[in-house]
Amino acid sequence: MTTVATAGLLLIVGSVVFVVGAAIGVPRVFGESKPQIREQMLEEHRHLWRIAQPFYGLGALIAGVGVGCLAVDDLSPGARATFAAAGVAMTVGALAWVWSLYLRSTRISEFAYGTLPGWPFTAYVVLTIVGLALLGAGLLAVDLPAWLGWLILGTDLVFLAAYLRLGDIPPFVFYVLLLVTGIALVRQPG
Repeated sequence: MTTVATAGLLLIVGSVVFVVGAAIGVPRVFGESKPQIREQMLEEHRHLWRIAQPFYGLGALIAGVGVGCLAVDDLSPGARATFAAAGVAMTVGALAWVWSLYLRSTRISEFAYGTLPGWPFTAYVVLTIVGLALLGAGLLAVDLPAWLGWLILGTDLVFLAAYLRLGDIPPFVFYVLLLVTGIALVRQPG
């Protein structure tokens, strides 16, 4: 298996693991605006909520490692550095996300009322957006389809604009893009 295919496979696995967490982790809570109802939903399904959080974090970490794998290939020093920086940004962002996930699984009421510290999620989002931009730039610098690099950069710009405008972004959007990226990388000729 090539390095590119390995990276793609890790992006697919990370995205699927994240989506599994999203599917079992009381997803309706994110659409509920009333904190009392959010808290009630989470308390009624506390076990599912707590089971889901490691899936979210593990998926993000696996995806970050997948991006970093691209730096291992025989590339120019600039491309290698770009992929390495992308992998580091996404992995450090995922670690901040893991802290946020720990807090929201252990402090359910605070999560429901929106009183948990915001910095871990902000760090996760910002570092993921930076990592995606570097991934897109790196893909444009190597012998892989340019459309994929442009797709990532364009979509990432939309993510950034949405986050700046709304102050929030549903993390699953990152993993839809990374799933598409993973599939495209796995399909590359060896």
